Amino acid sequence: MIIGRDLIQEVKIFLGGKEYLAIIGPRQSGKTILLSLIKKCLIEEKNIDSNDIRQITFEDRILLNQFNDDAIAFVKSYKNKSKKTLYLMIDEFQYSESGGQKLKLIYDTIENVKIIITGSSSLDIKAQVGKYMVGRILTFHLYPFNFGEFLIVKNQKLDGLYRKKNKEISNWLFENKKIENFHNKKDIFAEEFLKLFENFCVWGGYPRVVLSKTETEKRKILNDIYNNYILKDIKGLLELATDKNLLDLSRFLSAQAGNILVYKNLSQVAKLDYRQTLSHLEILRETFIIDLVRPFFKNRQKELSKNPKVYFFDTGFRNSLIENMNSFSKRSDVGAMAENIVFLKLKALFNDLGRINFWRAKAGAEVDFVVDFNGEIFPIEVKFSGFEKASIPRSFMSFVKNFKAKRGLVLTKDYFGFAKTGSGCEVLFYPIYYF
Repeated sequence: MIIGRDLIQEVKIFLGGKEYLAIIGPRQSGKTILLSLIKKCLIEEKNIDSNDIRQITFEDRILLNQFNDDAIAFVKSYKNKSKKTLYLMIDEFQYSESGGQKLKLIYDTIENVKIIITGSSSLDIKAQVGKYMVGRILTFHLYPFNFGEFLIVKNQKLDGLYRKKNKEISNWLFENKKIENFHNKKDIFAEEFLKLFENFCVWGGYPRVVLSKTETEKRKILNDIYNNYILKDIKGLLELATDKNLLDLSRFLSAQAGNILVYKNLSQVAKLDYRQTLSHLEILRETFIIDLVRPFFKNRQKELSKNPKVYFFDTGFRNSLIENMNSFSKRSDVGAMAENIVFLKLKALFNDLGRINFWRAKAGAEVDFVVDFNGEIFPIEVKFSGFEKASIPRSFMSFVKNFKAKRGLVLTKDYFGFAKTGSGCEVLFYPIYYF
C-alpha cells in the first residue's frame, strides 16, 4: 500500500530545475516510497518518458562499486543518446565514497541530468555532499508519517476534515489570514480524533508500524528498526565496540523527552565523559533519533551556551525504548508526548527556515515553543487539557509582555477559541490534532 506524502508537494516545484535534490530523514521513514511517488509524478504530471527515469539503490554493492570507480561512466551508462533529461534517483547515497565530489563532477560535466538522492544520515550527506554542492543541490527532510498522513491510512472521513482545518490554521499562521465564522466552542469531532491521536502518540508514525495490524507486529517492527538499522549506523559512525553506553543513553533520553537536559546526569548514566556525551548526542541527532531545542534569547551566543530540551523524531520509537506502550489513561507523560508531536510538526513546517526555541524565565515562567520566522516572534503553548473558555496561560502572557508578540497559538485538547491581550496580541486556541 503506497500512501501519499505531504512532502511530494514541495518537491514537485523543483523537479524542472537544474539543481539536484537530496531527501534525508530517519531509516524506514519512507524515502524509497517517496522516490516512487516522484517517478509517478514525473510520468503523469510532467510527461516524462519512463525510459528517462532510473531508480537505483546503493545498497546494491555492484552499483555502488561502479559509481565509486567511475561516476561519469556510471551515469552515462543510464543516459540515452537523445538530449532528453535523465532523471537518476539514487537511494541510500550515504554509502558512496567522496559522493559530494563525484556529484559536483557530474553536475559540471554532463548536461541534461537531474540526480535525486536519499540518505539516512544528515552527518554523511552534509559532509559528503553539502560542501561540494553549494548552490547546486536542494535538501528536503522526510520524517515518519505526520498525523494527517496517519489519517489517510486510518480514517478517510477524518482526513478530509483534518485537511480543511489544517489549511485554515496554516493560513492564519503563515499568511495572517482571518478565520471566518470562528466561535469559542468545543470540537464536536473531538472524541473521534482523540482516539486516533492517542494511537498516533503511542505508536508513532513509522509507515510500517502504522500499516501493521497487531500490537505484536508493531512492537517487533519498532525493535527491529532500532537493532537492525539505527544501531548499526550509529555504531559505525561512533566506531563503538559495544552498544551498551549508547543504549543506556538512548533510554535515559527517552525518559527525558520534553525536558531540559542535564549533561552531568547523562554522563553518569551512560558512563561517558563530557566530550563523549556530546559526541553521542550529536550522532543521535544527525541520524534522526533525537533533536535538541535551545532556549530563546535575543543574544544568540547566550542561546547556544544554555542547556537544550530533547525531543524524539518518532514517539513510538521513544515509547519502545522506555518499554511503555500503554494508553493515555495509564501513563503520566501524555503532555510530553503531545508536545513532542507539535515539535515534529514545527520541524516539518519550517524546514530550517525559522528558528524553533523554548522560553523559560528565571522566575519559572515557560512557553513550550517560540518560533522566529520572517522577523516575527511567535509563541506556541501546548495545553493538552480541557478548556471551557479562551483563558490565556500566565506564562504565555508574561512572554507576550516581555517580547511584545503580536500573535500566539495555544494548542488544546478539543477547544476552539480566540482571545486578545491588553497589549493587542491575538491568541488563537485550536485543537492539537488539526495542527
